[in-house]
Amino acid sequence: MPEVGAGGASTGLTREAAILLMAETLPLAGYGGIRADLPGWDVPELVHGAMRDHRPSLSCQSPRPILLDVVAANESLELEDFASRWQLFASAAELAHGEFHVVIPRWIGRDGRQLAKQIAEVVGVRIGYIWAI
Repeated sequence: MPEVGAGGASTGLTREAAILLMAETLPLAGYGGIRADLPGWDVPELVHGAMRDHRPSLSCQSPRPILLDVVAANESLELEDFASRWQLFASAAELAHGEFHVVIPRWIGRDGRQLAKQIAEVVGVRIGYIWAI
């Protein structure tokens, strides 16, 4: 499958820095029960899939369950990796009557929001909200 390159991003945030930024921002936006895949934080629950298990970058419990996947500026993943993670997270969020959100750099060689929408369309998932940072 084609590689989804994230090089050339104007925001040089690493995955960890992007997770920390969101973990600190989400409570200010009214979200509670934040878990972050970072040292010193409660880690989000591992989501078990038929083929592979994945851990979301962040999760929230209120106002409704939300699973968030962070796409970092320095990340380069195969489309099948996005498909595996995003399909699993979207399905788990739906089962919990929640939402699946994506955190992506505002610019990744092109508009980050548009890229996330295109990936979601290709892999067949619905994104509740795209956080462009």
